[in-house]
Amino acid sequence: MTSDDAAALDWLRAHRGKERRRRFGYRAYVTALLLVSWFGLYGAGLVAQIDRGGPFADHADRIRDALPLAVPALALTAVCVALADALWRGPVTLPRADADWLLPMPLPRWRLLRPWLLLSAALLSLVGLLAGLGTALVVAAARLAGLGTSLLACVPPALCLALLTAAGAVAVERYAPAARTVRLFLGPAFLAVLLLVSLLLRGGTLAAPLQTVLLWSGPWGWAAQPMIAAAGLSAPGWQVAAALLLCCTVASLLPLRHLTGSLPAATLRTRSHAAGRAVAGLVSFDLRTAWQAVAAASGSQPPRAWRRLRVPRHPLVAVLWRDALGLLSRPQRLITAALLLGGAFLTAAVTTGTDGTSAFVLLAAAASLAVAAAGALLEPARLDADDPRRGLLWWPRSAASLALAHAVAPTVALLLAGLAPALPLTLATDTPAATVLTGAVPLLVAGALLDAYRPPPSAVLLHRAMTGSGGTVLIMLRQSAGQAIAILGTLLAAGRTLTGTSPDGMPAPLVCWPLAAALLAWTTRRARAALGPDTR
Repeated sequence: MTSDDAAALDWLRAHRGKERRRRFGYRAYVTALLLVSWFGLYGAGLVAQIDRGGPFADHADRIRDALPLAVPALALTAVCVALADALWRGPVTLPRADADWLLPMPLPRWRLLRPWLLLSAALLSLVGLLAGLGTALVVAAARLAGLGTSLLACVPPALCLALLTAAGAVAVERYAPAARTVRLFLGPAFLAVLLLVSLLLRGGTLAAPLQTVLLWSGPWGWAAQPMIAAAGLSAPGWQVAAALLLCCTVASLLPLRHLTGSLPAATLRTRSHAAGRAVAGLVSFDLRTAWQAVAAASGSQPPRAWRRLRVPRHPLVAVLWRDALGLLSRPQRLITAALLLGGAFLTAAVTTGTDGTSAFVLLAAAASLAVAAAGALLEPARLDADDPRRGLLWWPRSAASLALAHAVAPTVALLLAGLAPALPLTLATDTPAATVLTGAVPLLVAGALLDAYRPPPSAVLLHRAMTGSGGTVLIMLRQSAGQAIAILGTLLAAGRTLTGTSPDGMPAPLVCWPLAAALLAWTTRRARAALGPDTR
């Protein structure tokens, strides 16, 4: 670094460092106040009760049985969230002004990016510290281990996992092969977390070989083993797991300076702009803009050309050809929909035979995953909803009929993909899974299609949201009205049937299809309203 570079950085630090330190101090004060007032007071009260006797001692058996599943699931979820964030934003994200003005200058990259890397690492470490403290307090309150032993078994592994995740996120931001590996990893990890959570809600456990595989499958399992051993459970070789976690953390931190300093300027600039667009979309309740910013910055694969699908001559078939071509050219959408639908079936299968709150939560999660799968297949509809006049240049009928035509391809795709697991589930468990699928899929697609044609929030609702008079809730309900109705309809139709409390209940199609027709009628009204008074 030359003397001119050092002088430039010193000048920047002198002119804007005071303001940044003031903003950082204020945010740190607010964060500390919230943590002390909520987490701190509750933790202090729990510590005081631990000294007088375990307040969770009556639930010690349930806590002990849940620890081998809950802790790895929580750790794996945290790792997946951090790595997914690194795909589009990353731990090193410059403010837009710095990305536009300072990156092109011959300044030392490490000194420019170091504060933002340290900030991200500190935030991840804070999350790990809080998670470790919370787990240690629960274990100590259940009288499974002493407070000091619990803290030693939970806090250091949580901090190591946080630092290891931060280093891995930098590698994902730096190297494209690492990003592709993470994309392949997130889908199976999502299903694994869903399976663990489903087993927890049902009160089940894994077989001993599967439990061993889980605990040795990665850093999320290594970090859980000291705590599991401290709670009196079987964790052979937990010392090896702790040493392996520590060595991997130290090894990942050694090249961190080189990785950060070699981040491409184009990558930093793209992610900085995407973060600004995403925040602007969230603040203005424009989820479409926020999602487009995330997708553009994640560097997903370009669409593939499919020349085998011949262009149809009839306009009525052209929209089906267009939707099918859009799904085939973006196979990641099909994979995402398949993973979400598989997660829905997995959760629904766990729901079978249960009742009460656990059954309701599991079935609501299954319906939410299914409607998300339907939404993943409706990108062509969203493109026409973004510019409704473009589709009418080649579509011979009205905008309302074009919106309805977009529901055909996702419905067929979900039905074909869902019948594969539904038929074996029906034969194996004697539950009408195929009937529920036939009734729920049109409703789920109709709900997601309605939200694809959602209008922007009105000025009145935005004003009420800014003034805090209930506008935020109204906007959220309006933005997700279709999916919420679809989830509630699926719960109403399938809940009592799948849980076994009313096997002779009303068939799902009789409940779901009228709701689907109503949602499609609502979609046509939104499609006409998007064109204005000269609707065709």
